Amino acid sequence: MPPKLLAFDLDGTLLTTDKQLSDANRAALLDMHASGATVALASGRLKSSMIRYADILGIGCAVLALNGAAVYTCAAPDAPPVYRACLEQEFSDELIRYGEGREFAVNFYYEGGLYAIRTQATKTWLDLYVAQTGSVYAFTDTLAGFLGRRPFKMIFVGPPDVLDKEETRFRKLWDGRAYIVRTWDYYLEFLSLSANKGAGLAALAAALDIPMADTAAFGDAANDIPMLRAAGCGIAMANATEETRAAARFVSRWTNDEDAVAREWERMKNGTLTQARDA
Repeated sequence: MPPKLLAFDLDGTLLTTDKQLSDANRAALLDMHASGATVALASGRLKSSMIRYADILGIGCAVLALNGAAVYTCAAPDAPPVYRACLEQEFSDELIRYGEGREFAVNFYYEGGLYAIRTQATKTWLDLYVAQTGSVYAFTDTLAGFLGRRPFKMIFVGPPDVLDKEETRFRKLWDGRAYIVRTWDYYLEFLSLSANKGAGLAALAAALDIPMADTAAFGDAANDIPMLRAAGCGIAMANATEETRAAARFVSRWTNDEDAVAREWERMKNGTLTQARDA
């Protein structure tokens, strides 16, 4: 029997490489909704930058925004979250102080806004983030005004080689105390240990009174691993990282550019999705 709740990462999973929702995947999600299932969009993005995909579908999707730090049962702009998990102040304050003046940009996600400092050094990375996500920034001269406040998350956006070093540094410094994840070569994310897509999916399922055994999740990257592990059925795309593929129950033989979501939905419906890995 098909799942009652299906959650989809966006970039690299539901969307094509050029950030489009294919006709086949759109039709599949509409079919899921028609079958009585809840469709959830799960991304590291702000809810505001995810709503356009929910609007394309027109089915009142649930939303796991900011890597599961904010969870909503519907995509309406004024819908309150059913789950919130903010980054602890000791970490956000340290990241604000450490990040200012560096060669990477610092994204600060507070309530519904995205804040950053735009300088000659950071503008390349801020423009890259906008191009990738469609997010809207509120620029400020300093993030010091946010000291003492708890954001949903923070991201360093910058050169991969620089972020490699920062990732090593902060993993050693905060091992086991903060959720640190690389969601793209150019993104290093910092969240509460309670903020991940797996915790978000569990919170959404509880709010909808759906057993986790009746959930499915689709993903391709490291930040999808908690969701793939938590779901009753976790499916990694053929283009997923090796680590993500290893964490999934199933690995599709198709990529995000080959309508993997639509193809796997058909296999769910006709019972041909087996325990064997396909790729």
